[in-house]
Amino acid sequence: MKSAQIAGSGVFRDELTDARARQLFFDGEIPSFQIIIPHFGVIEGSFQITSIEYSGGHDSEATYELSLASAGQLKFVAIQ
Repeated sequence: MKSAQIAGSGVFRDELTDARARQLFFDGEIPSFQIIIPHFGVIEGSFQITSIEYSGGHDSEATYELSLASAGQLKFVAIQ
């Protein structure tokens, strides 16, 4: 069986997305994700959030770093 680990960082667009990511992490849920990697392709399948880190200054936006590990069969479609 093939597996994938994906990591990324950025800024959450809204409070609901931030709350959902935290809930998935702390509850250990393994939902289906569609991950779009520009100029590479689309990976679909079940992933677990294996780590989530927050950082930021006292007067700026909070940023995050997130790591995912696949937890089942994956589907990949290359971007043409």
